[in-house]
Amino acid sequence: MSLTLSATTPYPTMDERRISRKLTINIEQNLINVRPVIKGAIKEAAHTLADALTGNAMFNCGLENRQKHNEFLYTLFKTMINNASLQSRDFAIQVEGCTGVLVWTNQPQSFHWNQVFSTAKLASFIGWPAALKATIHNQEPSGVKIRRKIMKEYHPCYITIGYIGVLPSEQRKGFGSALLQHLTDKADGAQQPICVQVNDEGAIKFFEKFGFTTAAHLKEGSVFMIREPVVTINSTPRPLNLRSGRRISDY
Repeated sequence: MSLTLSATTPYPTMDERRISRKLTINIEQNLINVRPVIKGAIKEAAHTLADALTGNAMFNCGLENRQKHNEFLYTLFKTMINNASLQSRDFAIQVEGCTGVLVWTNQPQSFHWNQVFSTAKLASFIGWPAALKATIHNQEPSGVKIRRKIMKEYHPCYITIGYIGVLPSEQRKGFGSALLQHLTDKADGAQQPICVQVNDEGAIKFFEKFGFTTAAHLKEGSVFMIREPVVTINSTPRPLNLRSGRRISDY
C-alpha cells in the first residue's frame, strides 16, 4: 500500500482513535517494526472510504443507522484495501494524509469490489441482515458479468477501479481529481483502458471529465464506464510499474 505519511496536524473533526500509524522500535534489536504502520494505514484508508460513502445523500437516515452503515462499510473497505495491497502495494493509493483514497487493480479476477456499494445501497432499503444474506448468495453480481463481457477484448490488459472516495469535508478541493489523474497517467503510459462501475449522477459527471464514457446500464441502477487510453502517434506502451504485494507476515 502506498503510504503518504504527513507531518501535518490531523483535522479537528477526525476521530483520534483512528490515528494509529505509529512506528514502534525494539531498542534491543535496533529494528523498526512496520506492522503497526501498515495496519494503521489500512484502517485509516478504510475509515476514509466509509466516511466518504456514508456522507452520500443516499444515507439520509437517523444517526444510529448511519453509524451502522459506517461500521459495516469500514469492514468491507478494510477487506478491499487489504486484498488490494496483498496483490500490489500500488493498488491502494492515498492523497494528502489519507484525505482521499483510490483502490484499483489490473487483475480481472480480483475481489468483487462493486459489491461494497451494492450491498450498502441494498441495506438502506432492507436492512443489513437481509442485504448480507443476498450478497452471500449472489457471489457474482450482474456488474461483474457485464464487465467480463465488455472487457473481453481487452483481457487481460485493463485496469479496474474498485472505489475512490474523499472525506465529505474535503471534497471539491481537487483530491479526487489528483488520485484519478495519477491512475489515468499510468493507464496512458501502458496504453490500457480503465473501467469502473458508477452509482450516481455526480460521479458519472466526474468520470466523464477524465474521458470515461458509459458502456452499459446495470440492473442495480448504476452504470459501467470505460476510458480508452490517450495514445499519441509516436508513443509505445510501457509496462505498468508495479511494486510487489506485501506479505501476510507484514501485517
